[in-house]
Amino acid sequence: AVVSTQSTGGLRRSTTKLGDLTPGPGIDPPHYVIRDIAGHVIQNWKQLRKLFKECDTSSKGWIGTSDFRNCMRRNHVDISESDFSDLISFYESQSSGKVYYNDFLRAFLSVSKDFA
Repeated sequence: AVVSTQSTGGLRRSTTKLGDLTPGPGIDPPHYVIRDIAGHVIQNWKQLRKLFKECDTSSKGWIGTSDFRNCMRRNHVDISESDFSDLISFYESQSSGKVYYNDFLRAFLSVSKDFA
């Protein structure tokens, strides 16, 4: 993935954007799903992040795909299973079953002006 980092006192901070995320092989970004949920994710990113962190009991910065789906549902991001599958195929970290939730949220926030 094309991910730049910023140094913050020894910590490295990812500055991932929607277009920078590396999808699985042959996977195009599901623009139709992103468009449908962008406004909600942008408006409710703090609540989503809180839910993601609650599921991330080991504080590793990622959650499994089923926890990711449950957090999205709990925050009223209701999309079809097919659309969710397309979304998760794109955001899931190299088909490992992990979704790095801060990267997911940061990607939406980086383009928030496009959806305002």
